[in-house]
Amino acid sequence: MKVSRFLRTACALALGLAVIPAVTEAQGPLYDKVLVNLPYTVTVGEHVLQPGPYMIRQVDSPGGASRVLLIYSNDGRQFETSAMTIPALDPTTADNTKVVLHHFGPDYYFDKIWIQGKDYGYEFPLPDAVKARQRERMAPLTVAATYEAVPKEEVAQAPAPAPVQETPAPQPEVAQAPPPAPEPQATPAPAPVVAERRMPETASGWLMMLLGGGALSGLGLALRRQA
Repeated sequence: MKVSRFLRTACALALGLAVIPAVTEAQGPLYDKVLVNLPYTVTVGEHVLQPGPYMIRQVDSPGGASRVLLIYSNDGRQFETSAMTIPALDPTTADNTKVVLHHFGPDYYFDKIWIQGKDYGYEFPLPDAVKARQRERMAPLTVAATYEAVPKEEVAQAPAPAPVQETPAPQPEVAQAPPPAPEPQATPAPAPVVAERRMPETASGWLMMLLGGGALSGLGLALRRQA
């Protein structure tokens, strides 16, 4: 009697263990979602996140191992930015989900995200411009977060990039031909100067001689008559 009961219990357990993988496979891979409340302004790439609550989701991928994260605000309704991460491994399983921030002077940058109950996380590459600020490096800041595993149907797809408006190529400037030069107007030729007709100097001398001779002749005749 006890043996038959034991066999029935073992069969039920075996059947249950066989059903669990089938349900998981039908559900598909689960994706990571982290909820965090940032206490300071944090820079991700070239985007600045203001203090407040954010939702960080893993992008859907065929193998379920995407390293691209999407960051949303306003309870997951407003997309803020995306970030490409690299795998981060921890030999000890994280006890809590947490977000670690780099601290350089007054600025904060994403460093890592650790997932509760898993030995992996997400690491954000540090920009080269920030690496040069080693003298300003301060102790990292750890912010508590909440982890959720979501099925594929609830995973947000990467938003399509905004259409790039093409700037029309500048049209080559066409050199305008200079206006034609005005045709030169003909200058009227000066009127010919009519030279005043003058008697030659030799002619005026002969005339005086004739007049003088005539006068002398008349004077001589008058003297003869008186004599």
